[in-house]
Amino acid sequence: MDHQGLNEGWAYDFVCTRPIGAILAAFNAAGPWQWQRVHSDFCGDYVRCRPTGRARVRVYQRCQFQAWQPGDRGGFYAELESELDAWPEVDQVFRHLLQGIGAKNITES
Repeated sequence: MDHQGLNEGWAYDFVCTRPIGAILAAFNAAGPWQWQRVHSDFCGDYVRCRPTGRARVRVYQRCQFQAWQPGDRGGFYAELESELDAWPEVDQVFRHLLQGIGAKNITES
């Protein structure tokens, strides 16, 4: 992972049996961040949060994301962004949330 820039972005692919609405409920119940459901014509329904003014996290269900090829549409995709010094905390909290929803096959993409 390249940590050269001030703003860092990274992503995870994962598989989860829960639908996006159940993921939203589980993330909000677990804390410490507050998540909201969003709808976009391009991305479909997804969840997002802004843990701090210096970070942003979004989780998409691949089957709703129109830009992906049909063979790449299983599971979920998470985009994370933060300033360099906030990266470790944001990553740690998000990976803990993934454990809480029983996410499998978590890979950095």
